Amino acid sequence: MTERALKLRLPNVTTRQLWHFIAAAETGKLAEAGRLLHMAPSAISSSISELETTLGVQLCVRHKAKGIVLTPSGEAALAVARNLMSDLIDFETSFSAETESAVARLTIGCYTSIAPLILPTSQSRFATVHPNAVVEFIEESHDGLQRLLLDGSIDMAFMYDLDIDHRLSRMPILQLTPSVLMSADHPFAAPGAPAAIPLAMLADEPIVLYSGSPLYEHYLRMFAEEGITPRIVHTSRTVGTVRAFVGRSTGVAVGYEKYALRMTVENREVVGKPLIGRSAPPLSIAVVLPRGAKPSTLARHWIDAAREALGDPPGT
Repeated sequence: MTERALKLRLPNVTTRQLWHFIAAAETGKLAEAGRLLHMAPSAISSSISELETTLGVQLCVRHKAKGIVLTPSGEAALAVARNLMSDLIDFETSFSAETESAVARLTIGCYTSIAPLILPTSQSRFATVHPNAVVEFIEESHDGLQRLLLDGSIDMAFMYDLDIDHRLSRMPILQLTPSVLMSADHPFAAPGAPAAIPLAMLADEPIVLYSGSPLYEHYLRMFAEEGITPRIVHTSRTVGTVRAFVGRSTGVAVGYEKYALRMTVENREVVGKPLIGRSAPPLSIAVVLPRGAKPSTLARHWIDAAREALGDPPGT
């Protein structure tokens, strides 16, 4: 045994205490944590009390009506506890003789409009390295993803780097530039039309606008900064419906998603051109995690697969 090893001591904190604390903090109620862990709520409460005694700080306040409310020390401890448990799982996964599928699990959230661009191709690459890993995907709204991240329901989320809660951290992985979508018979698509469309040229055009937050608000800010009151004729929460309206020449649309599709569901052609102007900035897609959380080895591998996939042209 080395001199360094002799100086180490066995910690008084146990993994069981950390696990009970994480479960209670993420569910917000001792009863719910007990249900998930198949334990009596009183046993979980006692375990957390032991942890508090060992650390010498109060981690949470217990209310009959409100459940568990974390103190500032508890908020900080939760981030550290999650990272410690993630490191232990990584350690176990690396050296365990058990099959990978017994421990290798990920739950990934993704903003609905970019999910088709990210999830299938990234998972295809990831699965070649981790064929037995169990990966669950949840497509949600912007606010829904943030709620799931904060309550610990998902490991990470892929979303636009817009209006991110201060309790979350983000890591941009791809920058997208805006486009104008138009029907194939629109004057903007005619021979001799500009290769890129200035935002000012949309002032008199009927607009079909994607209505999912925060993109909808972002688009309205773009028009406002250009001094334009957009003629919005229809809105939709799905990109497919927006494209279908555009294909029928109902109006033009703006968007950041670069789908490798020229035809709508009705087999009508849609043409995309770059949207330019000082009020049409690029947007980043980011990996978002709880602030202070460290992605597991498996999560890092999935992020790497996403980086590689997003670096390829659409359709590859």
